[in-house]
Amino acid sequence: MIINPVPVLFAKEQLLRKRLFILIAIFCLFFLIWIVAPKSSQPDPTKADEIIQNAEGLLADQQRPEAIHMLLDLLEVAPDNQKARFLLGHCYYQQKNYEQAANQFGSILPESEYYQPALLNSAKAYLKTARMEQAEQALKQFLRNAPAAPSVITELQWLYFNQFRVREAKRLLSEALPLSENPYPLLYHLLQIEYFPPIAQESISLLKRINDAEPGQASVVLALGYCYWKLGETDQARELIEQSLTINPDRLETILTAADFYLETGDLEKSQKLLQPEKDYPDALQKQLQQDDRWHFLKSRLHFQNNELPQALEEIQLALKLNPNEIKYLQHSGTLHQASGEYESAKKQFQQTKILARSYQELYKFVASGALDKPSQEDCQQIAAHLEKLGKTQQARLWKNIAASM
Repeated sequence: MIINPVPVLFAKEQLLRKRLFILIAIFCLFFLIWIVAPKSSQPDPTKADEIIQNAEGLLADQQRPEAIHMLLDLLEVAPDNQKARFLLGHCYYQQKNYEQAANQFGSILPESEYYQPALLNSAKAYLKTARMEQAEQALKQFLRNAPAAPSVITELQWLYFNQFRVREAKRLLSEALPLSENPYPLLYHLLQIEYFPPIAQESISLLKRINDAEPGQASVVLALGYCYWKLGETDQARELIEQSLTINPDRLETILTAADFYLETGDLEKSQKLLQPEKDYPDALQKQLQQDDRWHFLKSRLHFQNNELPQALEEIQLALKLNPNEIKYLQHSGTLHQASGEYESAKKQFQQTKILARSYQELYKFVASGALDKPSQEDCQQIAAHLEKLGKTQQARLWKNIAASM
């Protein structure tokens, strides 16, 4: 018996078509779900406060990924919600994702109520990732709006200290003195930094770690070069100091440190190039240089080494005009007057040097003895007297106030 194949083939074709229709229908259904589902799962912007509150609860329960997911969803539909962004920064910080934390804190708008705390938190996140220059900028911006914040002053003080930027640390503390309700901690640290500055042997390991983690920061590279210089490794020091100059050739601290290094190592040509007339530098830097006593002291030393005594005397007088009680300036000035045959002027300079050095030494005894931790009324009065002789009138007055309050 012969079977007609046509009906069979027709039946199979019908079955295949049905299956194809079913597959298409299923695909279309999933496609619709895929389109609709994201829209239906997006948070309602009008319920932002409730969503943030829930995210805070999740964060408190250590459920950080869930809190992050919730806040990211909210920011998709409400990107200007500053509280959500600030909380998201906290979530990332607690996850130790410091880069993302800094990004979120850094995107808070200046007009937001969260701007100030975001600056502080971004600085902490930058410090965790060794981005010292960005941390410094965030801390300085915070102090522009809240100049008397003790914790921020302390944070910035130690950032400067660890980079051998002692003068900037002392300036920071001095400028905060008139604004402080309790000036004693600032006065304490001013004396501690003066007599116990950072030490190259102790700081070099930290600076190496920072530089390895985030290379190319001019201030860190310079500090590392300074350490090698003080440890007697001049070749390594030169390489790093010149690298810092390349990174930022118009940075005041780098120019002054490099010029000092070249003077000490006998490379007068390079020192001369750096101590060129101020007019060869950008306008803002020219002003900084003219107002910095170290600049004039360096130029005086260079002129002296080149046997240019009149120019050396002129520059040291400018340095003393800006900083009249700096002992090494007075000593250098006396040496220049003596070399010029002006023996009476030299004698006066050396006598003044001895008077200041005596007070400086007495203050060192106070600091080294630990008396600053719990100073007596008499200690405060003596400290004030020595500071007054050294020309530090603001500090002297505040130590007198502390003595009077006892």
